[in-house]
Amino acid sequence: MALLPVSISIGILTGVWFHITVLIPWLVAWVGFAGWSSFYFSGANNAALPKSIAANTAGMVQGAIFFWLWLTFGAGSMILLSVLIGLYCFIMTMEGSIPILSAIPGQFAGAAVFFGNLGGHKGDIVETLVSTFVCMAIGNLAGILSAKLPDLFKKKEAAA
Repeated sequence: MALLPVSISIGILTGVWFHITVLIPWLVAWVGFAGWSSFYFSGANNAALPKSIAANTAGMVQGAIFFWLWLTFGAGSMILLSVLIGLYCFIMTMEGSIPILSAIPGQFAGAAVFFGNLGGHKGDIVETLVSTFVCMAIGNLAGILSAKLPDLFKKKEAAA
């Protein structure tokens, strides 16, 4: 039962988020959920929020750069794509030694979500990057809100 308060908070907020994405189709529900998950993986506290957003952003921006490099210089070469993916994953992992980027799975999530969201924007790198950033940031912010809301309903201890 220890998870009941946060479960209620998450249940309500995820329903609200999904409905918002129905009303505003440019917002993508699953992308927000990925940001939300990244926040919880990163520690689900005040320190987790900047780490998660920074890691997500680094992953999606670098993903956009690597995708652009492949489109520009790769001529559809799967060999070059394989090399770029290996280099890209190496860089994201090494960046984990930078404290603000230490949530390495958040970088991989940012990259994966960028690539997953690319088709919905017909391959437009900039539009995909903006959409991915906005939705993942909303997801991270919803994450901290869902973690903090249960505190509002805890019984206050009587002053001694």
